[in-house]
Amino acid sequence: MALSILAWNILQPVVPLYLTSIGVTPELIGLIVSVAMVGMVIGESTGGWMADKIGIKIPLIVGTFISGLSVLCFALTQNIAAVFTIFFFWGLFRSAVFGPIRGYIGVNAPVLSKATFMAFISVVQSASTSIGALPSGFLVDNIGYRAVFFFSFGISAAAGILVLYGLRKDRVTQVQATGATPKILKNLPGAVQKVNYRPFIILCMVAAFQFWGWGASMGFLSLLANKVIGVSATQVGILFTVSSIAGVLMSIPMGMLADRIGKKPSMILGLALSALSMAGTAFSPTYAWLMFFAILSGLGAAAFTPAALGMVSDSVPSNWQGTAMGIYGAFGENIGIIAGSSVSGFIWSAWGSSYTFLVSSGVIALGIVVCIVFVKNLDQQKYSTPVKRIL
Repeated sequence: MALSILAWNILQPVVPLYLTSIGVTPELIGLIVSVAMVGMVIGESTGGWMADKIGIKIPLIVGTFISGLSVLCFALTQNIAAVFTIFFFWGLFRSAVFGPIRGYIGVNAPVLSKATFMAFISVVQSASTSIGALPSGFLVDNIGYRAVFFFSFGISAAAGILVLYGLRKDRVTQVQATGATPKILKNLPGAVQKVNYRPFIILCMVAAFQFWGWGASMGFLSLLANKVIGVSATQVGILFTVSSIAGVLMSIPMGMLADRIGKKPSMILGLALSALSMAGTAFSPTYAWLMFFAILSGLGAAAFTPAALGMVSDSVPSNWQGTAMGIYGAFGENIGIIAGSSVSGFIWSAWGSSYTFLVSSGVIALGIVVCIVFVKNLDQQKYSTPVKRIL
């Protein structure tokens, strides 16, 4: 997962700059990023479902080798229609790793520490994002965009080799059968016998509000820093790196906090920090202020994501973990990114950069309201100490 995200994020910060360099307008940039996310909706949900049915090896090969090959296609053409197509398949293939790996951790994590173990995913994601974002701008400034495409492919190929030689057993997510489950465990989160669709759908909705801001940032934070503030591509890469470092440092502490105080309060905290970050970015006059609010965005993600993933895992049975994580990523996170990136492109062209991020802040604030009113806390704190000793 670390290598896959690294391959993705060595491209992500400079993709809007690359598209601008070949004559793509802001409206089309938003739509192109959205097309990649549409591919991720299909790929992430399918990858999670495949993991539950046949094991994680096949979807991981698709998310590594095949994803890397799709990136090489960027070096072959600058035709706008072809670029749209490549982005779709890049999103389709690269997303196949998320559902299986999240589902694997959902199955195997201790029931009372779900958010903490989900935080390890956030640490891997943030660390790989920061390491990938740091050299991306430097590579562009010194040896061009084509070099970034080949670097990304090489990292994806390395991840694919690791899958082939590291996962000897294909069905590593298989749930071990147990003789009898104590009655006291059957009502615990993570030990449910069937899917409760209503809270699951609400969690997907809240994720969509949260990830609207990420969609806006993916498409237009680079342009804001480069075209409005006037910094170099190297400094744009540093901006994304600093945000990710905040996630690396705080994800596990935030996951532990969520397991202690409850996942719902942690989700609300993450949404509030993200909304504040988007509002601050809208009015940032200098690169230093952009840096500050990028750090705040990383803190918001660190508070929200482990808690939300833990709550998703608590709401579904063990044999549906990969599927649930894939659907949550596809129809929660990715739908938010699609909406955020596509709508932001039109807002940018019509009203400018400030309104792009202000609208994102308002959407995330709406997510806070939905979370407070509709999300029910499934945390283990309501269970007694004897239950914890049994677990």
